[in-house]
Amino acid sequence: MSTVYDKYESVIGLEVHAQMKTNTKAFCRCSTNFHSSPNSNVCPVCLGYPGTLPVLNEELVDYTIRMGLATNCSIREVSIFSRKNYFYPDLTKGYQITQFDTPICYDGSLDIQLKDGSKKRIGITRIHMEEDAGKSLHDFSDNDTLIDFNRCGVPLIEIVSEPDIRSSEEAYLYLSKIRQRLVYLGINDGNLEEGSMRCDANISVRLKGSDEFGTRTEVKNLNSFKNVSDAIEAEIKRQIDIIEEGESVIYQTMTFNAKDKKTTATRSK
Repeated sequence: MSTVYDKYESVIGLEVHAQMKTNTKAFCRCSTNFHSSPNSNVCPVCLGYPGTLPVLNEELVDYTIRMGLATNCSIREVSIFSRKNYFYPDLTKGYQITQFDTPICYDGSLDIQLKDGSKKRIGITRIHMEEDAGKSLHDFSDNDTLIDFNRCGVPLIEIVSEPDIRSSEEAYLYLSKIRQRLVYLGINDGNLEEGSMRCDANISVRLKGSDEFGTRTEVKNLNSFKNVSDAIEAEIKRQIDIIEEGESVIYQTMTFNAKDKKTTATRSK
């Protein structure tokens, strides 16, 4: 039986953050061991002390190129890092070292196989290198937030897809393929629960047959395949309900509550 939701189609792009399986951080020689005591794997470089200079981990570059080749990307001969400035307690420098207009890998693709046996190609806009931020801890005190800086400077790649995904099922299949390649190449352990892989989903809806994109929202930090699928379904429904009520979707960042299976706004864009 047809419903109001059948009038619409979703437009989805995924940003996958994958921690590289290096022994040391992206720009210093501190360990990347996940199970170390809080604030034991830090130094003046990853803590952002004035006057310190980062030195790039060559293994990070090697691993990133491996993933680029495995996803049919072009590899840039000259790749430049940028500073992404924002204020957050677990970002000691006040900026993140990342790549902006010159990502090391670009214009790639990955094929997924749908349930009916057909194949669909998902474009990959870019894969770039960056460093992780620290971790805020909220479960030790009702009144205080503690910070563990061990994760500062841990090497990441961000894999950004084109908005070619049309359903939560396709998103699940694409994410599974990305994880499969990361693990096969030996550059990531595929552990979503420990944060070795995290996913942000950019989601919008439009009437079927329309060529124009709707206003998108970004659901951040999804840490399981099920959460990615459930969050996409919840956000699609939320956006369609808003449009059917005669209102407009707002461009904003969302979070997903796995218990309630609902997305809620955290900040405007």
